[in-house]
Amino acid sequence: MTHRSVLAFAALALAGFVSSVPAQTNAPAAGAAPAAIPKPSCTKAGEYPGNLASDTQKREWQKEYVGYVDCLKKFIEEEQALAEPHVKASNAAINEYNAAVKAYNEQVQKAKGD
Repeated sequence: MTHRSVLAFAALALAGFVSSVPAQTNAPAAGAAPAAIPKPSCTKAGEYPGNLASDTQKREWQKEYVGYVDCLKKFIEEEQALAEPHVKASNAAINEYNAAVKAYNEQVQKAKGD
C-alpha cells in the first residue's frame, strides 16, 4: 500500500467519524423555542442610608444587603448544579474528540514511516 492510499483511507475514515458525530448529538429541533433563561428573583437592598442615618437604619440596610447577596449566592449555586451534568458531558465529548484526533495523527505518522 502506498503512502497516498494509506492517507486517502485515513482521510475517509476520519471523514466518516466526523460526519457521524452530529448524528449522535441531541440538538434541539429546528423550530423549537429557546428555553427561557432564569433570572434571580432577589430583592435588592435600597440605597445606603448614609453616615447621618441612625444605627438602626444602618443595621436594617445591612440586613437587606446580606439577604440580597445570600439570595444571589443561592441562585448561582442552583444554576451551577443544573449546568454541571451538561459541562461534564461536554468535557467528556471534548476528551473523546481529542483522543480520536490524536489516534488519527499517530496512525498517519506511523503510515508515513516517521
